Amino acid sequence: MLLLCGIILPLCLLGQGVLAQERGRIRFAEKSMPLREAFAQIEEQSGLGVAYNEAHLDLTRIVPTDIGPVSVSEALDYILKGFDVSYRIVGSQILIVKRPAARSYRYQGVVTDERGTPIIGATVLIKGTTNGTSTSQDGSFRLTATEGSVLEISFLGYESQEFKLGKRLQLQVRLAEDSKMVDEVVVVGYGTLQRRDVSSSIGTYKPQEISARKVLSVDEMLQGRIPGVTVTSSSGVPGSQNRVSIRGIGSLTAGNEPLYVIDGVPISNSSGDTGAWGAQSMNGLADFNPNDIESIEVLKDAASAAIYGSRATNGVILITTKSGHKGKARVSVNASTAFSYLPRLDRLDMADADLYLEVMNEAIDNWNLQSGESVARMTDPFPGKQQVKWLDLILRTAKTYDVGASVSGGTDALNYYVSGNFKQNEGVFIENELTKYNLKANLNGHVRKWLDLGTNITLGYTDNNRVPTGYNIGTSLIPRALEQYPWDGPYSPDGEYNINGDPLLNHNPLQAIKEENVYVRNYRVLGNAYLQFNIARGLTWKTSFGGDFSYTEEHIYYTDKHVYGSNVGQLTDGRRTLTNLLTESVVNYTHTFADRLKLNAMAGYSYQLYQTSTASQTGNGFPSPSFDVNSVAAEFSGISTGMSAYALQSYFARANLNYGDRYLLTLALRADGSSKFAPGNRYGYFPSVSVGWNLSEEKFWKASDIGLKFRASWGSTGNQAGIGSYAYQALASGGFNYNGSNGLALTAMGNPDLQWEKANQTDVGVDVSFFNGALTFTADAFIKDTKNLLYSKPTAAISGFTSYTCNIGSMRNKGLEFAISGTLASQGGFVWRSDFNMSFIRNKLTRLLDDSEVITTSSMHALKVGEEVGAFYMIKALGIYQSDDEVPEKLYAQGVRAGDVIYEDVNGDGEIDTTNDRQFVGSPNPKFTGGFSNTFTWKGFDLNIFFTFSYGSQLYELWTGGYRMGNGKWTMLESQAKGRWTGPGTSYTIPRAIYNQTWNSTKFVNTRFLYDASYLRCRNLSLGYTLPKRWMSRIGVESLRLYVQADNLFILTPYPLLDPEVNVSLSATTLGYDFLYPSQPRTFTVGLNLKF
Repeated sequence: MLLLCGIILPLCLLGQGVLAQERGRIRFAEKSMPLREAFAQIEEQSGLGVAYNEAHLDLTRIVPTDIGPVSVSEALDYILKGFDVSYRIVGSQILIVKRPAARSYRYQGVVTDERGTPIIGATVLIKGTTNGTSTSQDGSFRLTATEGSVLEISFLGYESQEFKLGKRLQLQVRLAEDSKMVDEVVVVGYGTLQRRDVSSSIGTYKPQEISARKVLSVDEMLQGRIPGVTVTSSSGVPGSQNRVSIRGIGSLTAGNEPLYVIDGVPISNSSGDTGAWGAQSMNGLADFNPNDIESIEVLKDAASAAIYGSRATNGVILITTKSGHKGKARVSVNASTAFSYLPRLDRLDMADADLYLEVMNEAIDNWNLQSGESVARMTDPFPGKQQVKWLDLILRTAKTYDVGASVSGGTDALNYYVSGNFKQNEGVFIENELTKYNLKANLNGHVRKWLDLGTNITLGYTDNNRVPTGYNIGTSLIPRALEQYPWDGPYSPDGEYNINGDPLLNHNPLQAIKEENVYVRNYRVLGNAYLQFNIARGLTWKTSFGGDFSYTEEHIYYTDKHVYGSNVGQLTDGRRTLTNLLTESVVNYTHTFADRLKLNAMAGYSYQLYQTSTASQTGNGFPSPSFDVNSVAAEFSGISTGMSAYALQSYFARANLNYGDRYLLTLALRADGSSKFAPGNRYGYFPSVSVGWNLSEEKFWKASDIGLKFRASWGSTGNQAGIGSYAYQALASGGFNYNGSNGLALTAMGNPDLQWEKANQTDVGVDVSFFNGALTFTADAFIKDTKNLLYSKPTAAISGFTSYTCNIGSMRNKGLEFAISGTLASQGGFVWRSDFNMSFIRNKLTRLLDDSEVITTSSMHALKVGEEVGAFYMIKALGIYQSDDEVPEKLYAQGVRAGDVIYEDVNGDGEIDTTNDRQFVGSPNPKFTGGFSNTFTWKGFDLNIFFTFSYGSQLYELWTGGYRMGNGKWTMLESQAKGRWTGPGTSYTIPRAIYNQTWNSTKFVNTRFLYDASYLRCRNLSLGYTLPKRWMSRIGVESLRLYVQADNLFILTPYPLLDPEVNVSLSATTLGYDFLYPSQPRTFTVGLNLKF
């Protein structure tokens, strides 16, 4: 009996508690009420008392009570959410007590992928809070959290992990690849795709903090990064325009620039050109901040680019800027300082006074002996005078300051990214400086389930104080500095500028740079706003309005002491306004049929309007250099205005089909109507198709750790660039006066038969990955045929015009390109990643209006069927005559002797002339190009080294002043003077010294000045250290990286002068010549990246 009571009594007490909890179902009278009232209703309906400490609860707080009927425990759980209390039911009482404080611990760990490779930048977050961090260069993290908290770790392309924190403080986290996201998101025209769904050739570059170079313009970021993309500098002067080509020459028309699309807006990369006596064009992409770039996609084949139709022949570059993401605000600060100088100046060492006089007198003696004249020998007018180093007077070690900051973050409803940047970039020439300011804002909102909206805006201001670096008016600074007599200085004894000498030719380089004030100020606004209506599942309609606006001021002032100031001063003021308006409407539909067939379809409409207006005026005669405004000019010598406009109306559509992630098909079509063409030729149609086979998804292949995908595509693209807005119409211009009356004159011949330039491109490619993606290989082969080439063809003078725009022929590009990337080592915190790419491209003209015709495009270039576009066309130098007996009779009669250059007599008539003896002798286009980089990380340290290379191109050295060897009284290069021919066998490349004779220098454009421009350049070397997080967290900093960086550290090249990569001309038909433009400077940078 006692045993039975001992068992039943505890069971009864337990049952009483359980019954008490379920006693009475609780239903609240209202949907919300003060906590005190909620307790009262629970007491009334349950019969239980509620006991609590008022210090732990805010009894006036309104709590939600929109539930019921529910049990007592369910009601308590619901109303006590958000209170730091717990409860338990004892007998007839509900006891509410403060929850005991959880103990905090310092957790640390490493996040890797399944192969053990550290994941950099993974988000480590305490779930439900803003307490978080990100992994460092070796994948490590440190975080203070309470025991029992849930740790959430995520990274794009990997499956997120969550686990509860306990007493184990050392964590090892391995993230598995997300099969749905393992392929990166690729931006394509008017949308995005997963990389695995792409069946065309698209190159991607995403700037990384470790390997990113400090560049001034966005296009420089692509140098050597993507196969098939070549970026060539026109000058080392800050802000100078670069030449960017995708898969070789795309057209004969000037520039061959790809289409740039920034955040969905096709922009104008036209420069703010001063027109200032040879000053080079400015780079329009320098208006933007490279630190704002999230990714750059290059649409290389026609299948990917055809969605942009008539502007895609030269490829398309899609630039996506950074945007915010859900989470707490994150602040990033970047600051750096750098210094730069011109390298390889020893290549320009000129002969000193003794060597110069030795060569000149030898030249005079040779001339006197040969001609019977008695030209006097030269003497040093200032014996013993220290020679002036002219380059030291105009060059300097330049400084650069760069500081920027950004803040980003977001919620479910809104994300944001805002940044600002300031950069002051001195040029290596004195008085040359570029200053730029940038502001950026990206906002994206999810207003309703059915509505998204957003806007992005970029503001840029560039102030470029320029110097003369051109070649066409005699003020190119480096050549003029080198051509001064060894004994001459910049100032005469009376303190004035030293001019009117020989060979000063009125151009004292210090005078040219000091007595002019040339600046270009550019104000630019790029913006886009959109509304997206989420109509139904998978169906959206997005409409947007954007624009690219720029206003440019040009100021060119020559003081009365400048040679162009004509003793009175001269000022040219110019203004240019460019308006580029865009409106687009796009419908997208995605759907999966039977869980296997995925459809992603898009159709849209676009209208774009370009308007340009210009005005300039030139005044002469100013009372003082302080009054450099045209309102005080004594007279005006030129006033001009102009305006132009054209519009582009387009319809486009694309469909992507994916069957079982194995078979891919993409179809696209664009119809463009351009006002540049006559009404009958206004519309062009540009279709494309691409297919892919993802072998990795086949059942028989899935067991392999090798990924394999085959691709093939065909497409048609067009070109309308390089021709005027009204090329199909005859152009009448004003400003022509006759007998005091104003008049108009036809200044351009119209061509109503102009048609679209079209390129048909076929591409086959393969993507391979090894070791579950640790190593990747991509290769593409392509053939691109372009027809109806647009070109301004010379015409007979009897027509009254010098040229007219027409469709003149066809050409073909073909090539092979490949890229290899991968992690070569990952062990013990040490990671080695390597990237390599290379491309081979061949070009030739396949048809002209007259296939036998040779169209001369410059004194050294010509077009002919079977030759490359831009091919060199000149007289071929074969060596040096070693004796008079070798000289042909007719040439001997003209004064040619032993020691002079041998030129090839093509037609065998015994004479050399430019009509009959020029021939195609080479090309400025390289046979192959590429780049490679290696990145090493270990315990917070990072090292990156990046090379670019080019092989097989040639470069013509147009500055022959240092090669004249006694012709006139020009100074000469020391290397030429010491290596000259002085007798049989002494030289087979450098001729003798001879006075008053041009045979060996300027008489003919010839291959003696044509050089191999191949090179291997160390483009960038950077070393950084990220301070340990445990140090930084104490001061509230997420990460701090300090780095040093060297750009253009060295170059290996057979080119004998400054830089084989500098091209004066950006035109495809006249590439490949150098006039000693300033080369790319060597730059050393110290900086920091701070995040908190």
